[in-house]
Amino acid sequence: MSKHTRVNEDLFDQLYAPVNYFDLTNIEQGRILQFQQEILQLVVLGKDYKAICEKVCLLMEQLLDNAVASVMLLDKEKQCMNVFAAPSVPEECIRQLNGLRPGPGTGSCGNAVFRQEPVFIESTLDDPRWQNIRQLAIDFNILSCWSMPIRSKGDECIGSFALSSFEHRLPSTFHRKLLEIGSFIAGIALEQQKMNEQLYLSSKVFENSTEAILIADASKIIVSINKALHKITGYAEEEVIGKPVSIVTSIRHGSNFFQKIWQSVKQHNHWQGEVWNLHKQGREYPSWFNIIPVRSKNGLISYYLINFSDITDKKKADEIIWRQANYDSLTGLPNRNMFYERLNHDIKSATRNGTGLTVLFIDLDRFKEVNDSLGHSVGDALLVEAAKRLTRCVRETDTVARLGGDEFTIILNGISEPYQTEKIMHTILLELAKPFYLNTKLAYVSASIGATFFPDDASSVELLMKNADQAMYAAKNNGRNCWNCFTSNMRTASEVRSKTAYELRNALKEEQLFLLYQPIVELKTGNVYKAEALIRWQHPERGTIYPGEFIAIAEETNLITDIGDWVFKQAVNQVALWQANFNAGFQISINKSPKQFIDKMGDWVNHLNERGLDGQSIIVEITENLLLDVHELVVKQLLNYRDAGVQVAIDDFGTGYSSLSYLKKFDIDYLKIDRSFISNMDSQSNDRILCEAVITMAHRLGMKVIAEGVETDLQQQLLIAMGCDYGQGNFFSKPMMVDKFEAFLQQN
Repeated sequence: MSKHTRVNEDLFDQLYAPVNYFDLTNIEQGRILQFQQEILQLVVLGKDYKAICEKVCLLMEQLLDNAVASVMLLDKEKQCMNVFAAPSVPEECIRQLNGLRPGPGTGSCGNAVFRQEPVFIESTLDDPRWQNIRQLAIDFNILSCWSMPIRSKGDECIGSFALSSFEHRLPSTFHRKLLEIGSFIAGIALEQQKMNEQLYLSSKVFENSTEAILIADASKIIVSINKALHKITGYAEEEVIGKPVSIVTSIRHGSNFFQKIWQSVKQHNHWQGEVWNLHKQGREYPSWFNIIPVRSKNGLISYYLINFSDITDKKKADEIIWRQANYDSLTGLPNRNMFYERLNHDIKSATRNGTGLTVLFIDLDRFKEVNDSLGHSVGDALLVEAAKRLTRCVRETDTVARLGGDEFTIILNGISEPYQTEKIMHTILLELAKPFYLNTKLAYVSASIGATFFPDDASSVELLMKNADQAMYAAKNNGRNCWNCFTSNMRTASEVRSKTAYELRNALKEEQLFLLYQPIVELKTGNVYKAEALIRWQHPERGTIYPGEFIAIAEETNLITDIGDWVFKQAVNQVALWQANFNAGFQISINKSPKQFIDKMGDWVNHLNERGLDGQSIIVEITENLLLDVHELVVKQLLNYRDAGVQVAIDDFGTGYSSLSYLKKFDIDYLKIDRSFISNMDSQSNDRILCEAVITMAHRLGMKVIAEGVETDLQQQLLIAMGCDYGQGNFFSKPMMVDKFEAFLQQN
């Protein structure tokens, strides 16, 4: 099954899945409750069944802008459909719709009845299901149409309920719920005779509602309830009939709260909001209330219609979502989002009070070695324990957060003196240097800490974080397991970085960039018909600059797209020559930054087509991290590459974070095992076991494996024994200029 097909199936499943009431927002729930209440009010007032259907249509149109609603019914012979209720549809349109025969090409309503299932069409102008009545869509500007079958009491399809829109769109969860309710109510209305419809409709809505419904008289004494009220409150009918409405509510609000509610109902004919209720067993729970009055002909309130639902689960779900958005799931600490919010708040508070604060940026030293040697589960346990130790080093008024990976930050409120900060940083270093006993494993790490002060060093969140980060890297460069406070010299280093960015802008224009090529060797045969293109910068003053010094800057300044396009075109020109002169199936592998995916999608594929090259001439290397937070454009580009035959490799595999679960979701052709697993590999090492596991897994998933950083014959032999497909590294050859690479090919 292709990735494109899976995406379409997921969208179909989401679009046609039943809508749970608690999937909706409070506002949407309120609108639906209001909608139901207005229909109930029509029933109570004795409106006939056609008026009810027309009112349903009008209410639907109020809830969906730029659309009209309609009800169509099958005739007695069940052969043709006719418009029954469509208060906003032009007469000429109704005339043309009457006599519609259900079938696969007769629009949304014809299909809904023909297939006896919901039909949601985003574009009537090109969807084949509208082919027989396309002219009607053109004449009356019907651009999209969603239709739901109307069913009788015996579940027989008797017609359709539809929303026709004057713009291209698909229904949201809220709109699908509206369609469900609209078709359900229309089905009830059309089931009954004119004389008893009002009673039947009210009883069905009243009794089948999942929300508690009660009717109270003008004195707010309960006169009727539905079954859901018993389920939600625990009270039986005989326990609440004749009792005041307050029997189901909590006393935590106080009398003034309810006085305002009843006053609002009188003034505005409606009130909705959150109310704490009291269960029969004494448990308080949050509920969403909706109250409307039913007035007599003289305008006096005769009854109150009250709907409410228990929103405990929704509030818990909202709390979980909020916590997931603001707290780190592993350590329980505030995450990046919450940290920035608190830092912003604390800066404002310090400004008002005339106090200072300190921001610490903490990075665990050699944490990757713990992950690589002891496993990610041990690494996770270490992070959890490190978070606890950091929290013990500060006060309750301070904030400890995890930004991601092994990076932590701390806000020390009210501390702006270096000696106070140094004491805390010293304590942190001592705590983190202690052994970590993690089940049966023992691990050691240290920390590099950067500190910056508000308001002395900076007054904005962005500058404070930048300063702390620079100070932390200075601590790293000083040997790790130490701290460093931000200084103006660090700002100078930042300025040097800015200068590099400026000079990089001219590097392309001045033809200072060039490519080297490193062979990728087929291990079984020693054949070479692949190479990786590696960029270098020949700076006029600094000499050769490696990509590690300027690619990150290129990404930050958005120069990476132009540089990446240049690399691609150079590689395409080169692979065309090598295919002509050496091997018709030769491939060149190029790295693509995540930043490049959020840009023009088709240019690379178009350029290949223009050169008359097969898509497999190029292998695009991406990072694991790109698959962890997939942007819509990334998915589109990967699909575009697959369709064009361009192969995709995951570079530095094994250094990312928990990406294995994503492999099956994408059409990946190669895994490149990171050099860190190869460099220390021998016949007894854990790295060998890990490499063998990766190779086995990749082959099971239909992927080839390339081992990076091969330096010795032993490593080559071990990789061959494990079934690794390709090797790359200085053992075979260092990256070479074109002429030397061609000589290398001739020798092989």
